[in-house]
Amino acid sequence: MTRRLSIRTRLTVIASVAVTVTALLVCSLAWLAVRHALVQQIDQQLRSLANGPVRQLDPGTIATIPSTPLTAPGGTIRVQVRFANGTIIGAPPNTQALPFDARDLAVVAGTSSVANYTTHTNRGTFRVFTIGGPGGETIQLSRSLSDIDATLRGVELLMVALVVGAALLAAIAGRLVAGTALQPVNRLTRTATEIARTQDLQRPIVIDGRDELAQLGQAFNQMLTALGQSRQAQKELIEDAAHELRTPMSSMRTNIELLVYAAGRLAPDDLNGLLNDLDRQSTELSDLVTDLVVLARSAGVDEPVIRIDLRDVALGALDRARARNPQAHFVQQTRSAIVSIQPGAIERCIVNLLDNAVKFGPAEQTIELRMSLTGDSHAQFAEVSIADRAPVIPESQRARIFERFHRLDSARSVPGSGLGLAIVNQTIAAHGGTIVAEPRTDSSGNIFRLSLPCYRDTSPAPA
Repeated sequence: MTRRLSIRTRLTVIASVAVTVTALLVCSLAWLAVRHALVQQIDQQLRSLANGPVRQLDPGTIATIPSTPLTAPGGTIRVQVRFANGTIIGAPPNTQALPFDARDLAVVAGTSSVANYTTHTNRGTFRVFTIGGPGGETIQLSRSLSDIDATLRGVELLMVALVVGAALLAAIAGRLVAGTALQPVNRLTRTATEIARTQDLQRPIVIDGRDELAQLGQAFNQMLTALGQSRQAQKELIEDAAHELRTPMSSMRTNIELLVYAAGRLAPDDLNGLLNDLDRQSTELSDLVTDLVVLARSAGVDEPVIRIDLRDVALGALDRARARNPQAHFVQQTRSAIVSIQPGAIERCIVNLLDNAVKFGPAEQTIELRMSLTGDSHAQFAEVSIADRAPVIPESQRARIFERFHRLDSARSVPGSGLGLAIVNQTIAAHGGTIVAEPRTDSSGNIFRLSLPCYRDTSPAPA
């Protein structure tokens, strides 16, 4: 398999080809311009003779014009006269006369005043200027283009040298410029290789300038920062998970050891209590692992983002909460609000908040779900608020309850992993929204306010 050329080599080749093609085009146009100018000079010379002395000749004088061979020097003007009877004067015996074609016949017929063209003979190329004589004869003035051809050959050699020189200079310059331009890429490559070897994500690329390569370096640094934050978050999650899993695992191990070594000596009530503890602990451990998996993944990562009415999502979450908590009493006041979200993920967030309201509040409480719009026409947000009658969260703890495994002292006796609100916070943040907790105005409970940006149609209006 043929190895692909490096970017530096490809840029060098592209520069060389571009310059070579451009030089060829310019030289070709210049060659044509030079040839045209030289031929025009000959035409002007022939025209001047034809409109001057030649038109003053009478037939007798014309008959005395000496012969001029086609092999005469290039600058020689050759006069050839054709009479109506076919006699040709000016063509030496046993030599080829100038061609006489349809353009010359048009002069004889009077349909054209002059004929001006280039003709080719076995003696070379000639420029011909034909006019009608005073006695009905046809006078052809011609001049060989041999001297022009010699000049053009010299020009061709010069232009070939210029093209070759331009191609070489372009290759050298392209190589140097490509090497200089690719230095940031080389630095990026060396840094990426070093990071892959050392796993050190704290080593950014040095940025110099504001061009596209500098933007690439900035993007790479941003990627390193995001990877570093992700790694740190994973490390903290693992440490927190290890800490939280240690207690239930130790308790389960103790109960299992007791069941293995002393089951035969335990009273039936003690044995049943031990088994119930194991069942409860295994359920809590399973819930904790499930919440850890959800938190480790970006919530709803596999779910597509769609445009939907948040009211439908909120009402769906309310139906699920009612089915899960038949003993609770819910009321709702919702309105339409179009958002772009992962509906399954947002519905799970609202269900989590409703479940928490039931779990931590009194049995006879009424849980309120309300929706409203905030902001202005430039930035509008849909807000879902869930009000409960649970104990008011202290001000110092209102932000911390959204951290992983953080639980209030009053909630430690209630089953749970301490990850539910962290999952909600992560999901809402991934949707560009916010969630806050605040006390009710009468301090009889808490209100969780979930805010998401409304969908804004930025497509141009039809003309």
